[in-house]
Amino acid sequence: MKFAKPDHSKTSVRKAGILLSSVDYMKSIFEYLDALTIFSNWRASHAYPMQSMLIYFRSKAFEVDENAIVVQRLKRTPSIISKLKREDGMKLDRMEDIAGCRIVVNTLENAYKVREKILTGRTRNIIYRERDYISTPKNSGYRGIHLIYKYNGSKKEYQGIALELQIRSKLQHAWATTVEVVGTFTGEALKASKGNEEWLEFFKLASEAFADTEELERKSFDHDKLQSIEKNLNVRTKLKAFSISTQHLEKDTASTYKFYILVLDTEKRRVSIKKFKQQELQTASDTYTDLEKEYSENMHIDVVLVSASSLQGLKKAYPNYFADTTEFIKTLEKILNKGKNENRGITARGLTARGITARALTATSLTNRSEKPEPEIKLLSSDKE
Repeated sequence: MKFAKPDHSKTSVRKAGILLSSVDYMKSIFEYLDALTIFSNWRASHAYPMQSMLIYFRSKAFEVDENAIVVQRLKRTPSIISKLKREDGMKLDRMEDIAGCRIVVNTLENAYKVREKILTGRTRNIIYRERDYISTPKNSGYRGIHLIYKYNGSKKEYQGIALELQIRSKLQHAWATTVEVVGTFTGEALKASKGNEEWLEFFKLASEAFADTEELERKSFDHDKLQSIEKNLNVRTKLKAFSISTQHLEKDTASTYKFYILVLDTEKRRVSIKKFKQQELQTASDTYTDLEKEYSENMHIDVVLVSASSLQGLKKAYPNYFADTTEFIKTLEKILNKGKNENRGITARGLTARGITARALTATSLTNRSEKPEPEIKLLSSDKE
């Protein structure tokens, strides 16, 4: 395999990034095309350093956890441009996560063991920066270990090219995957702490609850608030519907349909899909607007417009857990059920103190157990526009 090499100076790379992230870049199409050529070459030049470092990372990860998942990716062009626009002072030639590797291990303890193995192992590449977002999570609730390495191998043309390594536990990865999934379907940059405040608050609380589950820290979190937001957003139902929709749409990506409208009815527990071709984007947009107006007063129905390209991007970012929020849902349910049981225990003790017998309490609990489980979500036949 022939790897791309940097063909342009870092000054040229920086200028290309400034131009491509500028709102008025179309004033010169030739200037834009030149910038795009420089940009593409710079991005592709990260492939060799990434591949060479991946071999080292993989060997160290497997020493700790033979079931570790180790993947690599070049950051997608829209994601790079978005980051240049979003973060003040960010420059293309200094961006540290164009090349990225990720290690997912079974436990939190193994995450720190892998980190130690990598940092103390023999490699010519240089550790440039470490960010421990497990001990000090991001405001969003994101947790993981980030190591920034710079290439220092035998090929001088790649000298100094940066790579970001992320190390996460399985549960931390489930959380991050779910943030990506919800962000994709709602069209909001939840990963960057932007978008619906209630979703942002939910994920922050869920992160604290998950950390408690992994015994990282035994600090109290607002269980009642987590439960309230989860119920208000109908989180579990939506995640299951997103998963079903993704499985359906994944099979459809080779078709001529490029845009999809999902109508999720959380009360009837069903999701319907309308499909649109590339040239029908305006029709899709108009239909989406009409459906939003139609269901604006119905709190049980959500309408989502999603593109095939955004689903493909999600799959590239999370190839081993594509839209799979099963682990997240399972852990969330355990946390919510634990809180319910604890509340029932407190209530039971209070009632007993007031003279209500254990037999009466048992009868009450048996009545509660008779509640039927929620039915499965149904996917209605797709509309073909």
